[in-house]
Amino acid sequence: MTVHPFRLHHQGAYRQSRLRKIVHQLVSSNRFAIAGVLLLGVVIPELLHPLFASEQAWARPIAPLDPMLYATAAALLLAHLMLRRTSPLPFVDAKIIILPVFTVAFATVMFLMSLMFRKLGFYHLATGFMAGIIWNTGLTVLRSRLGCPVLALVGIPEVTAEMQAARVIWLPWNQTRMPSGVHAIVYDSSRDYPPAWERFFARAVLRNIPVYDLDHVSEMMTGRVRLRSKPELVFGQLLPSLPYLRLKRILDFSLALFLLPLVLVILACCCLLIRFESRGSPIFRQTRVGYQGRLFTCYKLRTMRNDVAGPLYTQERDPRITRLGHLLRMSRLDELPQIFNVLFGDMSWIGPRPEALRLSRDYDRSIPFYCYRHSVRPGISGWAAVHQGNVALADAVTVKLEYDFYYIKYFSIWLDFAIILMTIRTMVTGFGSR
Repeated sequence: MTVHPFRLHHQGAYRQSRLRKIVHQLVSSNRFAIAGVLLLGVVIPELLHPLFASEQAWARPIAPLDPMLYATAAALLLAHLMLRRTSPLPFVDAKIIILPVFTVAFATVMFLMSLMFRKLGFYHLATGFMAGIIWNTGLTVLRSRLGCPVLALVGIPEVTAEMQAARVIWLPWNQTRMPSGVHAIVYDSSRDYPPAWERFFARAVLRNIPVYDLDHVSEMMTGRVRLRSKPELVFGQLLPSLPYLRLKRILDFSLALFLLPLVLVILACCCLLIRFESRGSPIFRQTRVGYQGRLFTCYKLRTMRNDVAGPLYTQERDPRITRLGHLLRMSRLDELPQIFNVLFGDMSWIGPRPEALRLSRDYDRSIPFYCYRHSVRPGISGWAAVHQGNVALADAVTVKLEYDFYYIKYFSIWLDFAIILMTIRTMVTGFGSR
């Protein structure tokens, strides 16, 4: 196996001291994380509560079976689960998502508790919330400083530039003895390995060392499902979970109905401003391709002038975009009318962005298997949208398609939650707007 010069120094770099290994295993342990957050967020505050109850008016006396104590423990466990499911996703910074994850978890528990009890004590919720954030932030920082994960490459002479740029130590391995200090072993499923290597993989699994396919590792690092010479092998896995499809439709409709009054007020103000700036209807309508290839009318706030000709897609610094339209696109407020598409069932809050009918037909002719992206409802925001923004050229659309296929393959509530967090970042920074 060829060993490339840029990775030669890693063969010695992966060896760590025994103490460092023990600490790394400890802080990476799921049980250690749960035990620590429950100790700091529930047990210690409960022991110290009598000291505060007499001085703080908001800290009422706690009964032995106080429901808020268990509610706080439930919120901490929910936040831990959300972090475990969301942090490993590509491009998700664990330190950044800690605060929003704990906010969502504790807000959910508080809402449920308010439905069951009239009066709530906030001592345990407040102390558990702060302790959980501090504990998980400390763990995340410590894990990052203990070193990069070491992945042993078996029969893989080269990895892509994107994978080389990842915070990972790649260790080329051409011996059938077990490497020490590695976190996982990566193999190429397209190759045939002799029996000695098959036994090597089996021994690794028995020693609790994960064995991953190279394609899977690539997907986890790039957030894309690469189109290969035999893509039908990949598309057999692009079957979104039917139960989650149904649950998501219920969640989409409920959230759209809840937000409708606020959205209507914002839309009314935006429509008035659009009419003041330029003539024409403030609502732009366009036929797009949606779930299972069905056509529907997509609604957006108009951000362009009607009296200027141009291509079907939006260009960089397009002269047709109005001053107000530029702000609406930067903040993504031009997508707000699509709340009606969500209510009608044509779209979801999260999913692949729907394409105009003409563009969709052009892409379908030039890009094989393009229609697979229609296996889920299109979304107001999506995995490709938060990474690429708006694209129209065929090469960029191919990459966009790989992002969409990743979303479909790993279709889950955790991925949707990560996209929501990234969408908020996009709305603040204006990334990808044109």
